[in-house]
Amino acid sequence: MASVWGRGVYRFAAVVLALMLGAATPALAQGEASGVVTGVITDAQGGVLPGVTVTLRNVESGTTRTTVTEGNGQYRIAGLLPGRYSLRAELDGFAPTEVPNLTLTIGLVVQSNLTMAVQGLQEAVTVTAEAPVVETTSTEVAPVVTQEQIEMLPIANRQAGSLALLLPGTQLPTGTRRARPTVGAGGANANLTTSYVDGGQNQIYNSGQEFLEVPQSGIREFRVNITGASAQYGAIGGVVLTATKSGTNQFHGEAFEFFRDDKLNRMDRFEQESHDTRGTPKPEYRRNQYGGALGGPIVQNRAHFFAAAERTKEPKTVTVRTGQSQFYSAVEGNLPAGYERRQLLLRGDLQINDSHSAFVRYLWDKEYTFCEECGGFMAGNTGNDTDSPRDSLLAAHTWVISSRMLNEVRSQLPPSHLENVSSPPGIARWPASGRGEFPPERFQPYTGVYIFPSLTWGSTSYSNNVTRRWDVSDDFTVNVGQHTLKAGGAFLRFRSDEESNHNIATWTFGQDQFFDGTPASIRNLRNPIQFTASFPPLPRHLRADWIQAYVQNEWKVRSNLTVDAGLRYERLHKGFNNHITFDGRPRLADLIDPESRADNNNWGPRLGVAWDVRSDGRTVARLATGKFYGNVFAGTLRNEVNALLQSQVNIRNPSYPDPYGGLSPQAFVTVSATPNVNITSDDIEQPESKSINAGVSHELRPNLAIHVDGVYTKGRKGNNIANINTPDPVTGVRPIRGWGNINQYRSTGEGDYKAMYVRLDKRFSNRYQYLVSYTLAKETDLGSGQTTIVDFYHPEYDDGYGTQDRRHTIVASGAMQLRWDITVGAVWNYRSSRPFSARGGVDLNRDGAVTDYVPGTTRTVFNRGDDAKYLALVNTWRAQNGRAPISESQLMTDEFQRFDVRVSKALNLGGGRRAEFIAQVFNLFGTDSFGPGALPWQMNALSNAFGTIGTVHPRQQGEVAVRFVW
Repeated sequence: MASVWGRGVYRFAAVVLALMLGAATPALAQGEASGVVTGVITDAQGGVLPGVTVTLRNVESGTTRTTVTEGNGQYRIAGLLPGRYSLRAELDGFAPTEVPNLTLTIGLVVQSNLTMAVQGLQEAVTVTAEAPVVETTSTEVAPVVTQEQIEMLPIANRQAGSLALLLPGTQLPTGTRRARPTVGAGGANANLTTSYVDGGQNQIYNSGQEFLEVPQSGIREFRVNITGASAQYGAIGGVVLTATKSGTNQFHGEAFEFFRDDKLNRMDRFEQESHDTRGTPKPEYRRNQYGGALGGPIVQNRAHFFAAAERTKEPKTVTVRTGQSQFYSAVEGNLPAGYERRQLLLRGDLQINDSHSAFVRYLWDKEYTFCEECGGFMAGNTGNDTDSPRDSLLAAHTWVISSRMLNEVRSQLPPSHLENVSSPPGIARWPASGRGEFPPERFQPYTGVYIFPSLTWGSTSYSNNVTRRWDVSDDFTVNVGQHTLKAGGAFLRFRSDEESNHNIATWTFGQDQFFDGTPASIRNLRNPIQFTASFPPLPRHLRADWIQAYVQNEWKVRSNLTVDAGLRYERLHKGFNNHITFDGRPRLADLIDPESRADNNNWGPRLGVAWDVRSDGRTVARLATGKFYGNVFAGTLRNEVNALLQSQVNIRNPSYPDPYGGLSPQAFVTVSATPNVNITSDDIEQPESKSINAGVSHELRPNLAIHVDGVYTKGRKGNNIANINTPDPVTGVRPIRGWGNINQYRSTGEGDYKAMYVRLDKRFSNRYQYLVSYTLAKETDLGSGQTTIVDFYHPEYDDGYGTQDRRHTIVASGAMQLRWDITVGAVWNYRSSRPFSARGGVDLNRDGAVTDYVPGTTRTVFNRGDDAKYLALVNTWRAQNGRAPISESQLMTDEFQRFDVRVSKALNLGGGRRAEFIAQVFNLFGTDSFGPGALPWQMNALSNAFGTIGTVHPRQQGEVAVRFVW
């Protein structure tokens, strides 16, 4: 693969541009959120018919679009929202021809060729049509999760986006807030998946997480671009395109409540063990999720509205379980935690005339999570309580300029913003109005942090941040002959006002010892190996402008051959802390030159080919390749903003309990005169990848198709952090004199992702549907995914499997409508285990971080077939540190397996009204799957709990619901 790419991106770009020079069509390129209806109209003898008036009507809203066939009998209507349509063709002397039921999903191109009969021989012709199960002109792997799947399958949290896990090439979410699946390119960095809602980008600039979620009752469907070559999108990972519901010509609505309770649940593995050994009662649990939706006409056939609102309340418990109860029993056990969420969607659609349409959509999403990181090896006062409201106001306009030209513009406008206000668990959050204020009473309740091999206790983490966004994008399409040329771009502006975290005191100990959190036990602690702190707390500001542009040509070379060629450009303008000055810190100029930072050559050529092998619409072979760019997220860039304005203390083998030796913290920093800083490399660049995928789709029978694809992605310039001033391993001298640790954010990471995707897809018909997906994948990387390099002088230690690498994934789902209005749906999910590493538990290379691997091991070597070999090295290390050996039987996997089922019964209440009674059971067979979270293992080799996992997924959880629809 490298030999192909090695010929140079510019030669590839020249080929792409040459393919575009032919000419151009109004339709959306593959992967657009809206769809296209196209075809050729002929007479009974096969002659093409120009001048036919073609009218497409949305059956639900009554809105219409009209065009006229070209000289070659071709018509094309683009920029269409998902929905049900009727198509009518009229020409003097011929009988009208109608297709009464066309279903259009996100991004679908429907080919509807019509034959018109001479009037008098036949008064009217009605044609039946079905949406294709094989898209013969698409070079992408981009299945759609339909309304039927959203309505009929079990969804544990009413986050419809979690149904992306039904598809190959997806990974389980690893976070808690805004948890979403990773799509495409492996799981090393979940934030490389890009999300769009109604065509507007839905991603947080600071972290790459999903900006907000749409309430399930407001989602019509969503499309998941797992792989592809469209230049319209720039994500290294996959792309998720969500379409919200619109109002119709009839008033429709729903109201619902979904309810769970501890009486409907079974205790999980650790709760059961605590109950059996200690008599701990079954934890209290309750979840209420309720809401409704309403849509209808404002003006028939022209203006419509839709609204949806949901609220979730979920008080629950988490279990702290260290495996070392002889030391930490006082802080172990079941502790209160919880989650609350409120969501709102408002949308209005207007068809101004046959050429102009517009919509405005407002989304509001407010989450509150308490004891967010508690549980497992983390005590009940660890991490955060977080309040995170956010919203998005999107306006969009579609202009049908002519039968050949189409323009779409959309903008996210103020007050689109995100707030993040957090504090340690149980401590009142500082009000958002007090952002940037740091009086002593604010931090008076805070504790220090105490990190032992088997337990972390305490938190000084807080935030009071707001990010405001504004963006605008435009897509223009023109159609000439067999070419569709599309060009467009976007400008996104982000501004964040934040607080720089204030680490009061963090102590790390090399051995487990008695600790119960009381002042007496804190005084009696012994032998810390590291102390860190940072002060004073300060405000900080982040900013970036993201410029995107592309051109794309879809060329119908022959009736059965489509070539898709494009070129994309991206630039983060002033997005690398270019605004930093040296006021009050002139010495920082010795290390960085922020004004020089720029990454202006991010050209991404794309090329794809789709071949309808037998010209019958049943078998398509596809090939796509291209270069993609990711974002440099401000979540890590922010660490540099207050360099030297905020002191960073890092002491090896400190005195206890006074690490400053009788001096004040500020006096200690002044005396040491070797500051520790976080900086960004002046050579920072956006991550990039080169990808190629080849596949085939075949219709086995109507409504059933199999899809097989092979994918290879090579990533480079991945972002990571390294201490470039680590003492020389021989001389012990730091390479940059007069400085302590210099942690540099840079672009040196690399990665490989290889996968085979198989999907057997039975579309809903004859009252049932099913989908079976299989992924065989291997992911490796070296310092990619915003990780920290363990040893600056030995980066090869971080060359290993990706932390989210799962070799096998199988997901099977299906639903059936039975007699008596009973519907049954089920999902079975299996995912093999991820790998994990062995950390030494001490600072072996004197770089100020207690993250070094056990001597002789490297990154992510466990759970990959050589456990006995590497456990021997761990036990050698433990013996050198006075620890007893660990048995291989202690090592755990996070293999995931779950079977969920949903049963519903509908009662017809008359007048278009019905009541639906729902029962769901998640993890029906009570399988114990360990390790929710990003890295759930105890990886400190000095802990007697090494290789164990302290968290577990729930066993059976029952849920009942009632839903009224009218």
